[in-house]
Amino acid sequence: MTFRRSLELALLVAGMLFYAAPAFPRDIGSFDRTLAVSGPVDLNVATGSGHVAVRPGSANSVRVHAIISVSDWDFGAAEQRAREIEANPPISQNGNSIRIERLLDFPDRHISISYEIETPAQTTLRARTGSGGETIEGIQGPVTASTGSGNVRVSDVGADVHADTGSGGIELTNIKGRVVANTGSGGIRGNNLMADVTARTGSGGVELQLPPSEGFDLHARTGSGQVTVGPPITMDNFAANRHDVRGRIRGGGPLIDVSTGSGGVHVE
Repeated sequence: MTFRRSLELALLVAGMLFYAAPAFPRDIGSFDRTLAVSGPVDLNVATGSGHVAVRPGSANSVRVHAIISVSDWDFGAAEQRAREIEANPPISQNGNSIRIERLLDFPDRHISISYEIETPAQTTLRARTGSGGETIEGIQGPVTASTGSGNVRVSDVGADVHADTGSGGIELTNIKGRVVANTGSGGIRGNNLMADVTARTGSGGVELQLPPSEGFDLHARTGSGQVTVGPPITMDNFAANRHDVRGRIRGGGPLIDVSTGSGGVHVE
């Protein structure tokens, strides 16, 4: 095969791959808003497609930075829609209650908005994404984080945490309140969880690193996989096996209730 013929074939294959490749999101706009507050905040964030990141900031304001992206829509129409969103963001405020709404109009299904938010530490947070991950840290009020597809990471929270994902992993670190974590497909990892823990996964493992000086009650079971426990445990079920373990770690305490359909459970 001649060099020219090889080059022609390479260019042809490259062109085919270019047109067959999925359209990746392109950033086409952004907006910033600063909302004055006084006292504890009630914050609701929802987006159809996009990442949500929330961290503590000033005690007197909520700062929102948003990135607008488009994947497979006509660029001209998408750019016009982005300008409309920039001029009129889906944000509403009533005192210390702030809502960031999901776009529901038909054309907006091709638009994704990712949010980076700074809010007072004393915030009650509810965050929802249809497709996209969530990262939440340093919030001292209750946190509810849910996504249809994407990873959820929550750390340094001073109250209860409820985390759900249809497909994706969940990571929880330094949570003082009660934890409820559910994933249809994905693993759950917890480190330094200090109160009751309920963890469910349809397919994926569960790994928990307990505070070294605290006692817990444990009920861990798996349909396909093994349960392993590092700390000394006083067993409550005489016929215990590696698929279903009940017992008390360091004399007992808050309940750790873990189950997985397919995957192992490891408690350290």
